Amino acid sequence: MKALILYRSHYGNTKQIAEEMAKELRARGIDPVVADLRRRLPDLTQFDAVFVGAPTRMARVTRKALRVLQRLHKKGLGRKPLALFDTYGPLPATPEELEKGRKWLFPGAVGLMQAKAEAIGLNVYPKTLRCEVKGMKGPLKDGEKEKVAAFIDEFARTISKKA
Repeated sequence: MKALILYRSHYGNTKQIAEEMAKELRARGIDPVVADLRRRLPDLTQFDAVFVGAPTRMARVTRKALRVLQRLHKKGLGRKPLALFDTYGPLPATPEELEKGRKWLFPGAVGLMQAKAEAIGLNVYPKTLRCEVKGMKGPLKDGEKEKVAAFIDEFARTISKKA
């Protein structure tokens, strides 16, 4: 089995998550290819699953991430599993600050990508991965890489049952 991990990263945090995903996929016998969304897409017919990730910035997702979802659909990956991930944060310290800042963090890049992917008919994995960063530019919050392992483990088990 072969998986494509596409990401867009501004400060390197989303790239770190993509690389951690690749490590976890390899550990489960899945051959990953990691590629920046700004580069030309590889031949998509060779992949059994696709991951797309981008940072949440000012409540938005990069247009490139939304366009790549459209390209995946046009290239016939509609039935192959698609998993989505993002990085976001930092989260405000108090519940009051969180409520005020909610509009900048939720649904986040992952929610916007999920809505787009579902609207165009891609086979979207129902769970998403969101990883928090400590500052506006990172680094990743402690424990976020461990979330990647759990996400990949569940994703790999789910798609192997369907194969």
